[in-house]
Amino acid sequence: MDFSSPQALAALVAGLVAVLTSVLTAIVTLRIATRKAELDFKTEYAAERVAHELMMDPDWRWRSFEVIRHHLGGFEDNELRKILVRAGAIRVESRQGKELWGLLDRNRDNIGVVKLPTDPGYKDVLP
Repeated sequence: MDFSSPQALAALVAGLVAVLTSVLTAIVTLRIATRKAELDFKTEYAAERVAHELMMDPDWRWRSFEVIRHHLGGFEDNELRKILVRAGAIRVESRQGKELWGLLDRNRDNIGVVKLPTDPGYKDVLP
């Protein structure tokens, strides 16, 4: 093949431009994906930290799901439940059927309990 011909030179330049464009696109895509993953991780970690802090109030062992959802807005209910589990919480039901969440470390005596025998005090500030 004669690389001095105009067609061969044009093909070589076009090939190099295509390779450089592909490499640059891959680098930019990787950086964007990495940044998005970092932001998603920060959001998830922050949500777990806030959920944990909500349930650390020394006066209240339990929080209603409604109040937690109010303070941690922006998550679907089941995603929020996953965040609560990652934060170290367990779920029980009050005698009136209200979904309550509390930290496992503070509620080990309720492991295996589905419905609490008595309604404990729980922080519920929403109307």
